[in-house]
Amino acid sequence: MAWLVLAAVVALPIVEIALFVKSAQWLGFLPTLMAAVAAGAIGLALVRRQGFELLMRARTQFDRGEVPVREAFDAICLAMAGALLLLPGFFTDILAILLLLPPVRAVLRLWLAARLVAAGAAPGQGPGARPPAGPRVIETEYRVIDEKD
Repeated sequence: MAWLVLAAVVALPIVEIALFVKSAQWLGFLPTLMAAVAAGAIGLALVRRQGFELLMRARTQFDRGEVPVREAFDAICLAMAGALLLLPGFFTDILAILLLLPPVRAVLRLWLAARLVAAGAAPGQGPGARPPAGPRVIETEYRVIDEKD
């Protein structure tokens, strides 16, 4: 797993530079630079707007006494999108824009939930999961204290 992260860290700048060079050859340097800055600015504005809407939905759920699990996942995706938008380049901007799309987040949420349930990381939760059978047993130690002690 560590080698995969290392490969991604090494490959990301190479991909970004290659995309920037190709787009500069196609559009020209100044339009490419302006497109990169504009994509980041527009994306950050979208992150801000969606984050505010997300905060309002989470607050409504808290007021109803519900736990905003979906909103928490969406907040993590929005934070990742914001971080990707701060990095210069078109590839990270594309990844960030994908994270800003609610249908993409929904698919990602379902995929991750299925993987967590299949791996046993979240027993008794998720689609199709059943609560454990039998009584719930809590083991502990105790000591009898007399009033004389």
